[in-house]
Amino acid sequence: MIAKKASKSKRLRSYILTPVGVKKLRNSISALEDHTGFKYNPSRIAEQAQLISPQGLHPTTIRKILQSKGGVDKSSLQLLFRVLQLELEEPDYTQPGLIELVAVKTAQDWGEAVSTSLFYGRTSELEVLEQWIVEESCRLVMILGMGGIGKTTLSVKLAEQLQESFDYLIWRSLRNAPPLIDLLAQLIPFFSQQQETAANLPKNPTSRLSRLLHYLEKQRCLLVFDNVETILKSGSPLGRYRDGYEDYGELFQRIAQTAHRSCLLLTSREKPQGIAALEGECLPVRSWQLGGLPVQEGEEILESKSLIGSQQQKEQLVQLYHGNPLALKLVATSIQELFAGDIGEFLGQGIVIFNGIRQLLEQQFERLSSLEKQILYWLAINREPVTCHELREDLVPRVSQGRILEGLEYISGRCLIDKVTPTLFTLQPVVMEYVSDRLVEEVCEEINQTHHSGSLDYCTALKHQALIKAESQDYIRLWQVNLILQPIIEELLTNFGHRENLIAILTETISVLRSYRYSTPGYIAGNMLNLLVQLQADLRGYDFSGLTLWQAHLPGVALHQVNFTQANLAKSVFSETFNHVHSLTLSPNGKYLATGHADGEVRWWHLADGKLLFRASAHTSTVWSVSFSWDGKILASSSFDSSICLWDVDKQQLRQILRGHDGWIWSVAFSPQGNLLASGSSDCTIKLWDITTGNCIHALKGHTEIVQAVTFSPDGKTLASGSVDQTVRLWNVDNGQVCQILRGHIHQISSIAFSTDGKTLVSCEGQAIKLWDVKTGACYQTITKQLKLVWSIAMCPLSAASEQESLLVGGDASVLKLWELKTGKCQQTLSGFTGQVWSVALDSTGQFLAASDKQTVKIWQIQGRQEAEGRRQEAEGRRQKTGGRRQESEPTPNPSQEGNKREETGGIALDSAAVENLEFSTDSQSLRIKEIQTLNSYTNSVWSVAFSFDGKTLASGNADHTVSLWNVDSRRCLNTVHHHHKPVHSLAFSQDGNILASAGEDKVIWVWEQPKSKICSTLLGHTDCIWSVAFSPKGDLIASGSADQTIRLWQVKDHRSLKILLGHESWVLSVAFSPDGEYLASSSADQTLRLWDVNTGKCLKTLFGHQGLIGSVAFSPDGKILASASEDQTVKLWDIANGKLWQTLAGHQSFVWSVAFSPKEHLLASSSVDQTIRLWNTQTGQCIQVLEGHTHPIWSVAFNPDGTILASGSDDETIKLWDVKTGICLDTLRPERIYEGMKIDGVTGLTEAQKATLIRLGAMN
Repeated sequence: MIAKKASKSKRLRSYILTPVGVKKLRNSISALEDHTGFKYNPSRIAEQAQLISPQGLHPTTIRKILQSKGGVDKSSLQLLFRVLQLELEEPDYTQPGLIELVAVKTAQDWGEAVSTSLFYGRTSELEVLEQWIVEESCRLVMILGMGGIGKTTLSVKLAEQLQESFDYLIWRSLRNAPPLIDLLAQLIPFFSQQQETAANLPKNPTSRLSRLLHYLEKQRCLLVFDNVETILKSGSPLGRYRDGYEDYGELFQRIAQTAHRSCLLLTSREKPQGIAALEGECLPVRSWQLGGLPVQEGEEILESKSLIGSQQQKEQLVQLYHGNPLALKLVATSIQELFAGDIGEFLGQGIVIFNGIRQLLEQQFERLSSLEKQILYWLAINREPVTCHELREDLVPRVSQGRILEGLEYISGRCLIDKVTPTLFTLQPVVMEYVSDRLVEEVCEEINQTHHSGSLDYCTALKHQALIKAESQDYIRLWQVNLILQPIIEELLTNFGHRENLIAILTETISVLRSYRYSTPGYIAGNMLNLLVQLQADLRGYDFSGLTLWQAHLPGVALHQVNFTQANLAKSVFSETFNHVHSLTLSPNGKYLATGHADGEVRWWHLADGKLLFRASAHTSTVWSVSFSWDGKILASSSFDSSICLWDVDKQQLRQILRGHDGWIWSVAFSPQGNLLASGSSDCTIKLWDITTGNCIHALKGHTEIVQAVTFSPDGKTLASGSVDQTVRLWNVDNGQVCQILRGHIHQISSIAFSTDGKTLVSCEGQAIKLWDVKTGACYQTITKQLKLVWSIAMCPLSAASEQESLLVGGDASVLKLWELKTGKCQQTLSGFTGQVWSVALDSTGQFLAASDKQTVKIWQIQGRQEAEGRRQEAEGRRQKTGGRRQESEPTPNPSQEGNKREETGGIALDSAAVENLEFSTDSQSLRIKEIQTLNSYTNSVWSVAFSFDGKTLASGNADHTVSLWNVDSRRCLNTVHHHHKPVHSLAFSQDGNILASAGEDKVIWVWEQPKSKICSTLLGHTDCIWSVAFSPKGDLIASGSADQTIRLWQVKDHRSLKILLGHESWVLSVAFSPDGEYLASSSADQTLRLWDVNTGKCLKTLFGHQGLIGSVAFSPDGKILASASEDQTVKLWDIANGKLWQTLAGHQSFVWSVAFSPKEHLLASSSVDQTIRLWNTQTGQCIQVLEGHTHPIWSVAFNPDGTILASGSDDETIKLWDVKTGICLDTLRPERIYEGMKIDGVTGLTEAQKATLIRLGAMN
């Protein structure tokens, strides 16, 4: 009742103008404009209102009054009439009746929008653009103009004025040329309020465009794309799109031609192809050519620089540079510095022709010293704001910090540098583009000169600048490749012709380096290597011995027999290899990442650059938990070997081993004070350890099943434990007594976490997350919506002062989700993993977030920002925290001095073009999440093996994206094919042995002619990983099963898809033809087998019985029996005639992944994750032999045509050939590892742990 009265009272205080009042106002405005010569738009009227009354009027309020779009207080109407020299009378206004006034808050995401606190003129432009967008409902509006003319600032100012006319507003810079599919992955989640996420969007751009248009039609949205010229071919008179960016044209056309309520605002230096045909005065597509500032407004820039000169000289100077705001700022600085601020003195020098910003920048650039030029180059290479300390680390030769500061101060005085904060520096966008282009030109010229002279004397930029920084954060390095490295290659290819010619020239330069014995510090050799890698050169046998190879980025690059003897490899990055990651943690100070692995190894890494610092194997089984002490000096690791290891982080050595548990230890956690360690075990107990003495001081008993999770409350007084017995227990740490038992879960509890204030406990059980009140023990919220499998959770503090204390982070299947703790709503989804996310961790400050699946570790940086009242109250100022990096020794930046980047609350966005660089916000906080490092484990697991029809050749499909062909008699590798782009999961030979088909995670089936491995065709159609391929007995058909839940039948002769078989409800993991070719069997992760009629494509039978996903299926030679292998650790034999289960073969101790029938006798082979192969008599169901020798899961088995040899492919990166009769391993074949034969004798710049990794990958020391 109170609320209703308040609402009614509010309506009674609201007034709108009648048509009489509106007409009176508009007539007065027209009269004033005629009399004064000034345009009286809402902004100018608002300025006048401020002079009359401190209350003032906002321009938005004035528009609302003039358009009668909503009620306002009577005092606002009176003030507006006073400004326009009128008196408000009763016929001029009325109440809006009983119409409910609903305040609509625009959801906003400003991305990298610049500040408009210093904004000159553009009054008429703003008025026209606003009329086009608001009153005339234009769908696409473009602001065109040269660099530095002010397009970006104008677009931000315009968006600020229009924000209340739209439901959604998003501002994005295309400066770094994001692919459209990535940009759409930012826009759609924002407009859908996270109902659609990047992980579940359609894969192709056209489908994503349709989803975007759906939201543009449904609600009123304003999209602003800045720097559109970045996606256009440089210098193209027709505005043609860069290769790979043509789909932007489709976006612009569909937005322009589709009826909707929204608007796309573009800024560009040139008009994209196709726009001109759509625009017109009466059409919903318009473009505005932005010119320079009028003289009066240009003079304001000169006055801000305190220049001296007559009115005529000032006008001449503004006109000389066509009112270009950036040019005026630059020239004003030069006049101040070189001519003591005297404009007349400057004009007298005869510099009267303005040929564009480039000429002006060239003049500025040439006046810089060598050091100052280097600083500019490095600021362009780094792309984002950096500190003086970071610049010092880049510069070669090393320079004192004092000299760098002097250089920065001088360059800053010339308006070439933006100071984001007093300690963070970057370049203005136009300057960054100029410097990047200049670097590209200089490097190309230096390579050309070196080629023709055979001398390194010309290589200044190549010596002093790295074209990419191998240790950069992922998204920055991708920018460096796209905007520096690749343009250099394109220019060099124009000069030297074919790719092979360029590779030969770069190789020749390396030979010149070696002949000079060039080992002095510098980047030239690393640059040559990075260029060769970008060209995809075959580096086998290259000699880099004795060279300085800094900033070479080499993950995933094959370096077979490459000679790095005595080379300096500092700052270079190589492939990593590690066993499955089961646990990770971050040190409280944010310096280190520690990981625990399935092979018992513990590692820790430098967080900033992902460099491996230490690795050790003190455990003999899986390390399931790792935890840092409060000061980060001790790392605890717990294992399935029933031990806990304590490691000294600084000394990088084992400190102590704690024993006492009688079972696997699933979890360890340090108390906040650091003196206690808790451990949870499969022996159903929790132990509290004094880490000083190593003694167990309490054994907490009460759980009836495995204790999988333990954690301390923030004050250290309470310990929480989660168990397979489906309960959470809270324990008093001092006396070891249980305080509360929290019941309500229906499955095992895998992870628990306290909120930052200790009042809430969160627990997860797979498909449910529960939030508990610690004081009462009551569950006050359960999150279940759209959860697949959450195994690990962590809490993130947003802000010490925030009412929304924490953000809950959890790995749900193969994505990372972030929930707002207060509401339980999912705020964001981070993707990029290929398997189940097993572990999630944050540092104590909530600045860094890490998560892992088995083979990948991803690290994000979380940056919080606070704003004051928002953009509408710009006069009251803004406070925001920096998005850059800060050294510990540097002072904390003053938020009030940070200027350029702003974000509005209520928005969700991705601001990185190349990687998942995520921004999202809640009502009171805005977070910016950047993916800074990805650690991928190189593996050459053998996923598939297949014999040719004659048994002379064995093919293997490998995780390193290759297919290897082996001579069975000599055991030698005949050929390695590299056409796949992702791991190869399946292989099949045709019956005549003339064709090989291969498929895998790249969703393509490659068909090869044998024995030369010549590409016959590529079969495209699947939309997800292809798990299995099989030839029909006649060899005329190929069947394929995919994670897209479909089976496809392909015609081999004409390479086309014949049929798509639908029915499975999850991944199709295996397909097999019957010996007569009439039937096809398939197995799936939906735990079913299906039997299909090949001719009709109809499903004949569905077989049920397995209790887990089914990884493999095979027909017996007579076609009467079907064998299936499953996650439930069994092999089942089915009678094809009636579809009934005939036998279940049990014996494996883990997932059975592959089965194969022998061509002769009643023999079946099965392979398992338990690292064994079993041979079964299918008549009796007895296991007649167990083959042991592999050290990791075995993914594939295959018999040769006469059934005497069995081949097996394993996760241990080997193929074994077995004598079927004796069970003896005949030989072990290993596909060539990525660094096979690489020489690293005497290398410097690598840690011992890094060297050990290289050796593990095939290098020789």
